[in-house]
Amino acid sequence: MENPGAPIARAGLHRAPAGRLWMRLWLWGESAWRDFLYLILPAECVVCGREDQALCPACSAVLRQHTAEPFRAEQRADALVGVMGRSLLPVVAAGVYRDALAETILAFKNHGRTELAAPLSRALSRAMSALLDSVDPPTTRMLVVVPVPSTGSGWRRRGYDPVAMILRAMEHEGRLPAQTAIMPLLGIKAKPPWRRRHQKGLGRAERRRNVRNTMKIRRRKLRHVWLRANPDEALVVVVDDVLTTGSTLQEAVKTLKNTGLSVYAGVVLAAARAPEGGHELVPRERLE
Repeated sequence: MENPGAPIARAGLHRAPAGRLWMRLWLWGESAWRDFLYLILPAECVVCGREDQALCPACSAVLRQHTAEPFRAEQRADALVGVMGRSLLPVVAAGVYRDALAETILAFKNHGRTELAAPLSRALSRAMSALLDSVDPPTTRMLVVVPVPSTGSGWRRRGYDPVAMILRAMEHEGRLPAQTAIMPLLGIKAKPPWRRRHQKGLGRAERRRNVRNTMKIRRRKLRHVWLRANPDEALVVVVDDVLTTGSTLQEAVKTLKNTGLSVYAGVVLAAARAPEGGHELVPRERLE
């Protein structure tokens, strides 16, 4: 039987390897072509434009500064706050979605700058550490990380899953906490083309409707093994890149809850809106 406490091979990968040989060759060719372009074309800093570096030392320092103090972000996400202002899901953000952090995330997600996965993974690891430091009392329970999956159109356009790649970078650099298992339990349901709408540009209510009932539990064997393994013994954390209205995280939590998994908290790279009155640092307020 598969050990539910052990990290999955190629952890964070949401989609199984392509089954057909021509598809594997196509994906390999796309990856090789991107690497070749990085070799022959001069790289520019995605923030200031300085040549020969994807993120120059000065901008790298700014990025570290902007993600040095993770904070609670759910109060600015409408879908994660109840009618009386009660938090429905604690969410820790590495930083605010602006300046160097926003430019880095945009270049990584939309412009194929996959070499930025490493610095972004370090920012995410700081948010993850802040979350675990806020657990009161301290716990030694296993941490189960569930990535929010990329949509099918997004994966085809990029050729990679941003959140999955960042988590793999964290694993590669040894930045995952001890006793951590990355479990890609969530998948995106297929939609007909005329019903597909991108979240960007939609209003708050439209965002909620657009993601409602769009996720599913995938990899049935993994699900069955995990549900028999007493999920109450682990801290289940959902990871995403940017928090706006909270609709995507809410849908992920609902999907996992329907299978018997209780989500402890969420972790994101950036929150679209800063908390009022400045950052509310995580260690100052223990999670309930």
